[in-house]
Amino acid sequence: MNHRSRPPVRAERGQVLVIVAAGMLGLIAMVALVIDGGYAWGQQRETQNGADSAAKAGTAVIQLVYSGGTPTDGEVGCAVADAATANSLTLATAEYTDFQGTLLGTSVGACGAGGSPPSNAQGVKVSGEQLFDTFLAGVIGMQQLTARADATAVVAVAEDICPADQGCGVLPVTFPRTIDTCDGTNGRTVGEDEWAILDPLNGDVLSASNLALLPLCATGEGSVGWLDYGCGNLSDQISTPCNGVIPLQTWLTTQTGNPNCCETELEQYTGDQPGVPEDTDAVMQIPIHDFTCQGDLPDDAPIEDCASFEEWSGTGNGLHYHIPYAVGFKLDGAFTNGSDVECNQPPGNPQALGNGATSCLKGWFVKLITAPGTLGVGDISPGDPVNTGILLIN
Repeated sequence: MNHRSRPPVRAERGQVLVIVAAGMLGLIAMVALVIDGGYAWGQQRETQNGADSAAKAGTAVIQLVYSGGTPTDGEVGCAVADAATANSLTLATAEYTDFQGTLLGTSVGACGAGGSPPSNAQGVKVSGEQLFDTFLAGVIGMQQLTARADATAVVAVAEDICPADQGCGVLPVTFPRTIDTCDGTNGRTVGEDEWAILDPLNGDVLSASNLALLPLCATGEGSVGWLDYGCGNLSDQISTPCNGVIPLQTWLTTQTGNPNCCETELEQYTGDQPGVPEDTDAVMQIPIHDFTCQGDLPDDAPIEDCASFEEWSGTGNGLHYHIPYAVGFKLDGAFTNGSDVECNQPPGNPQALGNGATSCLKGWFVKLITAPGTLGVGDISPGDPVNTGILLIN
């Protein structure tokens, strides 16, 4: 007589319960990931806002130095601490930086401390965190999570030609606003038409046919001028462009010397195919002048203050150029050795022609910068004739 064995019902039920429990735990973990993950993202954003606020608050105190104030290290510390407390941020570190956000190796003092910020301090970097409870992640052993954030703010220059944090540079050379050529006496023939500003974003196509040729005429009133930004010789200023301390609507002084200069340094910004826009053709900023004056003038002086009030006056040493705006110039070729036949050959218009026309730049004007109010990173000192603001750089 055969007896069939019956399965252990209770054992099967126990296995099902284990499977269901594991599945529920996995489901809860997934829900926790969605709910607590979203909440954590919001907390991270709040933590970042708190770090941003603390860095900006400390930097705002440093900004007083550039308007003649003498804030203490402790006042910077108070500003950082108050902003952190207001944003429920637990401070980990607060350190001074230079204008590029590089740490100076000096921590911000405690609120109420004496002393002064480092002489080259131009910003503050803050690191902080916020601890917060979870909703469902406790089921898998995560009762609390921590959001961490860093922020760096610096005193930046307002009304500048080019925001340095965008990687652009201001070439130490200025051209007149009109399309000029060199004449046959080493001088300059003043044109009437202004250079065309192309806009590739609105459909303008850059090609050899609209390539601009900017002549570096040897002499001539109001001609091209190498500029002195006060941060090195021409070679240095081209290889490591100065930007951040050049306001619009200002007077810039000439740097004396031979106009046939620095071709090797300029070539680092150009591509290999003449007349063809390439990614390696860098867009540099070039100040454009509308008046020149032989005498020295304050940076913000109106053009009427020039003793010899003429549109173009003076040459050589001591010449000042009035800069109402700047242009973005996509540099296709640099021929500044003084013996470059390319300046009298296509591509590029108009051909320079005439004596003294054996140096030139070729490229496309692609951006007009007229309105002040942008902020740019720059190394500034108390007393510099610039407006300042607070800029978050990371």
